[in-house]
Amino acid sequence: MTNNRVSSISKIYAKALMDIASENNSYDSVLNQLNEIKNILDNSEDLKVVLDNSSISTAKKIEIVNDIFQGKVDNKVLNFLKLIIEKNRFNEFEFIIKSYSEMLDKKANKKKVEIVSAIKLNFEAKTNVLFKLEHKLNCEIVPDWQVDEDIIAGLIFKFDDFVIDTSVRNKVENLSKTISR
Repeated sequence: MTNNRVSSISKIYAKALMDIASENNSYDSVLNQLNEIKNILDNSEDLKVVLDNSSISTAKKIEIVNDIFQGKVDNKVLNFLKLIIEKNRFNEFEFIIKSYSEMLDKKANKKKVEIVSAIKLNFEAKTNVLFKLEHKLNCEIVPDWQVDEDIIAGLIFKFDDFVIDTSVRNKVENLSKTISR
């Protein structure tokens, strides 16, 4: 789970994408296309540099984007790319995707949760944890399972702006603070 915060600008553009996708109920398709574009950018540092470079004209950037993505993504997604280039907001692209994905999860009543345990959990333990967590949060959980032997035992749940730490390490640290007062 990343700690990168999305800007309000990214949220505004993501909301616009949600509106575009709602026209023909293509929410997942738009997300898939955005992720494909991101993968292409991640694999081409030169393309990223060109699109972020303020000394290259907007017209040239749009021409490049057209050459690369026309016919590979929907025209609405392509036009969206052109818009963020025209508005000099291409540097927000990854955060727009993150915000859009979060909005989709909220719409579908899903929540991404990082779950940290001291050992790798078996299927039965994972199922039990997910069942209880889904009941508690009243939504579908999309887990990101992590192992951190330093927590000794217990679990740590990270979602939204919350951290629920039931680890032994946390309990020992809290006890130590209480004793040292």
